[in-house]
Amino acid sequence: MENRGVPTVMVCTDEFSQLGRNEAESLGLPYLPIALVPHPLGGQKAEQILEKADKSIDQVVSIATTAVPELMERFRGKG
Repeated sequence: MENRGVPTVMVCTDEFSQLGRNEAESLGLPYLPIALVPHPLGGQKAEQILEKADKSIDQVVSIATTAVPELMERFRGKG
């Protein structure tokens, strides 16, 4: 989606932030913004995942509403 001009936010757990960054870079998107949520998600009850989502939504909205040049500067090469 990012390559098609659709603003994108990758969401992953803090445990896998470096893997997410490596994947973004391998796809030619070293600046792809990543919103981090606390690990783990697997094996969690729905209520626990919703709580993590609630705590992370401001981060996602902030990224999604920030100008691309600023995002490229902020997220380039950061895990």
